[in-house]
Amino acid sequence: MTCPRPADLIAADGLPLVRPYVVEWERERGERDRRRLQRERRRAAVLATLGQDYVPVPWEVAA
Repeated sequence: MTCPRPADLIAADGLPLVRPYVVEWERERGERDRRRLQRERRRAAVLATLGQDYVPVPWEVAA
Protein backbone atom coordinates (compact mmCIF):
# COMPACT_ATOMS: atom_id res chain seq x y z
CA MET A 1 0.00 0.00 0.00
CA THR A 2 1.40 3.37 -0.93
CA CYS A 3 1.55 6.28 1.45
CA PRO A 4 -0.48 9.33 0.50
CA ARG A 5 1.38 12.46 -0.50
CA PRO A 6 1.56 15.24 2.12
CA ALA A 7 -0.90 17.31 0.04
CA ASP A 8 -3.44 14.49 0.46
CA LEU A 9 -3.29 14.66 4.24
CA ILE A 10 -5.50 17.00 6.20
CA ALA A 11 -4.70 17.69 9.85
CA ALA A 12 -7.79 17.62 12.04
CA ASP A 13 -7.69 17.63 15.83
CA GLY A 14 -4.03 16.65 15.68
CA LEU A 15 -4.78 13.50 13.67
CA PRO A 16 -3.97 13.10 9.97
CA LEU A 17 -6.95 12.46 7.70
CA VAL A 18 -6.57 11.19 4.14
CA ARG A 19 -8.57 12.81 1.37
CA PRO A 20 -11.52 10.62 0.33
CA TYR A 21 -10.43 10.27 -3.31
CA VAL A 22 -7.16 8.62 -2.21
CA VAL A 23 -9.09 6.12 -0.10
CA GLU A 24 -11.51 5.44 -2.98
CA TRP A 25 -8.64 4.95 -5.46
CA GLU A 26 -6.94 2.45 -3.15
CA ARG A 27 -10.22 0.56 -2.69
CA GLU A 28 -10.80 0.36 -6.46
CA ARG A 29 -7.21 -0.73 -7.07
CA GLY A 30 -7.62 -3.49 -4.49
CA GLU A 31 -10.81 -4.72 -6.19
CA ARG A 32 -9.10 -4.75 -9.60
CA ASP A 33 -6.16 -6.71 -8.20
CA ARG A 34 -8.50 -9.17 -6.50
CA ARG A 35 -10.49 -9.71 -9.73
CA ARG A 36 -7.29 -10.18 -11.76
CA LEU A 37 -5.95 -12.76 -9.30
CA GLN A 38 -9.28 -14.58 -9.26
CA ARG A 39 -9.31 -14.65 -13.07
CA GLU A 40 -5.76 -16.09 -13.10
CA ARG A 41 -6.70 -18.78 -10.56
CA ARG A 42 -9.72 -19.78 -12.66
CA ARG A 43 -7.62 -19.90 -15.83
CA ALA A 44 -4.98 -22.04 -14.09
CA ALA A 45 -7.67 -24.42 -12.79
CA VAL A 46 -9.21 -24.86 -16.25
CA LEU A 47 -5.83 -25.47 -17.86
CA ALA A 48 -4.94 -27.95 -15.10
CA THR A 49 -8.05 -30.00 -15.93
CA LEU A 50 -6.78 -30.11 -19.52
CA GLY A 51 -3.36 -31.24 -18.31
CA GLN A 52 -1.62 -27.99 -19.22
CA ASP A 53 0.54 -25.71 -17.11
CA TYR A 54 -0.53 -22.10 -16.68
CA VAL A 55 2.14 -19.58 -17.66
CA PRO A 56 1.05 -15.95 -17.27
CA VAL A 57 1.41 -13.81 -20.40
CA PRO A 58 3.98 -11.00 -19.82
CA TRP A 59 1.55 -8.17 -20.56
CA GLU A 60 -0.98 -9.60 -18.09
CA VAL A 61 1.65 -9.84 -15.35
CA ALA A 62 2.59 -6.18 -15.82
CA ALA A 63 -1.05 -5.01 -15.61
